[in-house]
Amino acid sequence: MVARIAPALDRDAARRTLGIPREDFVVGWVGRLSVEKGPDVLLDALPHLNTVPLTISLIGGGTGAEQRALRARADKLGVADRIRWHGVVPDAERVYTAFDVCVLSSRTEGTPVVLFEAMAAGVPIVATAVGGVPDVLSAEEAVLVASEDPVGLAAGIRDVYAHAAAAARRARAARLRLEREFGVGPWLDRYAGIYRLITRGGGASAPVAA
Repeated sequence: MVARIAPALDRDAARRTLGIPREDFVVGWVGRLSVEKGPDVLLDALPHLNTVPLTISLIGGGTGAEQRALRARADKLGVADRIRWHGVVPDAERVYTAFDVCVLSSRTEGTPVVLFEAMAAGVPIVATAVGGVPDVLSAEEAVLVASEDPVGLAAGIRDVYAHAAAAARRARAARLRLEREFGVGPWLDRYAGIYRLITRGGGASAPVAA
């Protein structure tokens, strides 16, 4: 997987683009509003964050039924006034700088591009440790929580809010790991190494069974 780091807007410009006040503590979530991505888990975490003055910024599309179900859930939980529904935002990777923390609440994942985009933007991350997520981030670079655990997710968000300096250190470490392991340069180096191995005869293919 190669991560391409797109130029981001500065914080104020990103917030203007999303219509978010400068002073808000913003929890960003980007993805399809579908069951496997777990936006409902983030909504369920909100009642556990009543003491944190935050705004949820949801970027992503879904079917009409999915969106209606999530909005109804937010109303039932009494958290609708804390959520901004942005829909699909073109070049969304440019507005991650509007976030104080980026949340990945998925039930299942491969290698989430959302994480690479948040790492590139230098935004603290709280993510469920599912699928390929632990291959991209460790506890040194993000707060990792269990899947389908709203209380744990809320605790991770609260940790970022309460300990901004530690969250910023993790975000810097994540950015460095992105550049070191997932940028174009390291990928080309690995590809060149495989090519050298093959040209030296070390990569001869085994006979193919009939």
